[in-house]
Amino acid sequence: MRLIVENRFALFGLVALALAALFGIAVATRPVTAELGITEPGTARPSHTLRVCPAPHDADADSSVAAFAPRVSRDDTGDLWAVPVPSVDEDTDDEDTDDGDGAEDTEEGAGGGQGGDAAGRAASTGTGATPDPELLLGEELTEPGSVWGVDTSGAADPTAVHARGSLASGLESAQITVASDGVTEVRCAEPSVSTWFALPGGGDSEGVRLERITVHLANPETSRATASLDIHTSGGPSYSLDSRGISLLPGRSTELDITELAQSIGGIGVQVRTSTGRVAASLSAEHVEGHTDWVPPTAAPAREHVIPGVPAGGGRRHLVVTAPGEEPARVRIHVIGPERDDTADAAEEEEEEEAAEDGGDDAAAAAGTADDPLELRVPPAASARISLDAVLGGHAGAVVVEADVPVVTGVAAEFTGDDPDEILETAYTAAVPPLSFPLDTTAVLPDSPEGTATRLVLTAPEGDVRLMATPVGADGTQGDAVRTEIAAGTTAVFGGDGEGWAAPEGTDPEDGYTVRLELLDGSGPLYAARILTDGDARSALPVRPAPVEVALPVVRDTMVGVVP
Repeated sequence: MRLIVENRFALFGLVALALAALFGIAVATRPVTAELGITEPGTARPSHTLRVCPAPHDADADSSVAAFAPRVSRDDTGDLWAVPVPSVDEDTDDEDTDDGDGAEDTEEGAGGGQGGDAAGRAASTGTGATPDPELLLGEELTEPGSVWGVDTSGAADPTAVHARGSLASGLESAQITVASDGVTEVRCAEPSVSTWFALPGGGDSEGVRLERITVHLANPETSRATASLDIHTSGGPSYSLDSRGISLLPGRSTELDITELAQSIGGIGVQVRTSTGRVAASLSAEHVEGHTDWVPPTAAPAREHVIPGVPAGGGRRHLVVTAPGEEPARVRIHVIGPERDDTADAAEEEEEEEAAEDGGDDAAAAAGTADDPLELRVPPAASARISLDAVLGGHAGAVVVEADVPVVTGVAAEFTGDDPDEILETAYTAAVPPLSFPLDTTAVLPDSPEGTATRLVLTAPEGDVRLMATPVGADGTQGDAVRTEIAAGTTAVFGGDGEGWAAPEGTDPEDGYTVRLELLDGSGPLYAARILTDGDARSALPVRPAPVEVALPVVRDTMVGVVP
């Protein structure tokens, strides 16, 4: 001990010796494997889920939010409830009527600190908190396997759907609005640090004519969020002071009109990103013809995308591609359409040869196959648009986009009547991940309202696919399951006109029902989208997987976690 006290390096030496001994023991007792220190991949069921549906675009229409989570085991329990996410304008009103004290209370609540009305709202709407009975929309659900729903007709605020326990795994929710002149469906968005959209620009007189483009933002969580919008037009980036540093207190929402920023003769790519917190983002497009549609979020920038659910029928089909990086993009595009017989293929080849002999431009435009793709060049930090009318030929299909740099994509489909210049309806679809093994094998269509019909546009780009659709009534009663098959490299339409599934027996038409989709063993990846119709009105929504279990990250043995 005297040596340790007198020599200042002795204690350091003893500590180093002890650490070396521990390290030596760890090395000697470590398992002998091919990949030393790497855990096996694992899975887990989500225990908390949060989704936000924007306020209905038409206050006079019939709107409802539906959610469904499957029952996996007999003992499954949980909680599912919904609360409104008020606009930031209401905070302003509160401050004006609080003699100047409201602003101080709001700041305290935003920081998650002590008291204040904002803090109380954050606590009541947080995922891990107990819901405030005074704020609840509809009834609280405690068991999975049945359909939860709430009427949002005339609602002025977004709806936040919270789920815990077994109700959080495999959950899907959406809002459907049925008006006299149209039907729309929007998936309830998950809060995120980055969300992308792709659509035609507001100033495109030759393409889809838009009157107004609105971004809807909601912060349903317990901490403040700060969001910014990046808009990529055909001429490059577009922004304003209003699109930067948008601050949202906990449990608050706002809307931003970006029409002036989106004046592009081609397409636009919109990214909603946050510097603090997370927000749930949705985007609505109001058309010159009077109807409004929701633009679904698309996949993050990548070199390859598949956009399912391009509807069949007359009218123009526009593909929008955005290259958000600093390098220009060279894009190759082909479509996957329905299976053709030999006679049809021979007739098409003869028509293409005749067009080529005539020297017409339609010969090049009618390519769009995997062997002869269309090509599009996109400037850096900009967007471009290309027509898919000739390559789709009025058939339903999926669009495959391949680029040499990461890009963002989306498709807009216009529907016309006897007059090709009269636009009756517009629908949007976007790139989504496929249903695939081992985990992403299930998906959910949360609601099928009375008077509407559903068709699924299913694309199997690689291998043959077998899919099972099971209708589920509001009380959890299951109807007859129906199976369908999709050949590799083709697109098929399933459902509608008395084909496919039917509502479970005894289901009240006013209650609607859910449809659960399941990929069967031996199937390849499947891309799907739902076409919802109500008379001449149509809406498209790409179907995302709703897995019951999610993959956990692999843990590796490394010193990075302890070495500064």
